[in-house]
Amino acid sequence: MRPRRSPQDWLLEAIAFAALIATFAMVFGHWQRLPAFARRGSGASLVVMVFLNAGVYVLLTVAARYQQLVNIPFEVDRERPEVKQVLLRMTIVLKTVLMVLLAGLLWIIVNTPVGRMRAAGRGFLAIFLIAMLAPTLIYVRKLSRFRK
Repeated sequence: MRPRRSPQDWLLEAIAFAALIATFAMVFGHWQRLPAFARRGSGASLVVMVFLNAGVYVLLTVAARYQQLVNIPFEVDRERPEVKQVLLRMTIVLKTVLMVLLAGLLWIIVNTPVGRMRAAGRGFLAIFLIAMLAPTLIYVRKLSRFRK
């Protein structure tokens, strides 16, 4: 039996999908407005960001569906409905956080050469790491209740 998605899960899925669409819009909508020095070459870095975002979105969507792809540092009974629900929520939350952070990084990459901002700064890495680590630790702790 597959776990059911709550309205909160659907909202997070919508936010993750909107962040994915935003990455496509930023790259393809702002490409001609970038200064020549930012467009030199083939724009491979922006294309890589789009493929990275799309790949992460697809991979985490598949992981939500096929939960055996999610690696947990201890053994749990993956057939329990509670474990399936926690794994589903974990993948949805991580997908949303990662997609929003990658869209923010792409926004910084696009807007820095235009002169709208100076750079990401040191704080972005700390925010990125905390935003990924916090939900992971929370959900691993929730899963630890279901250890075999």
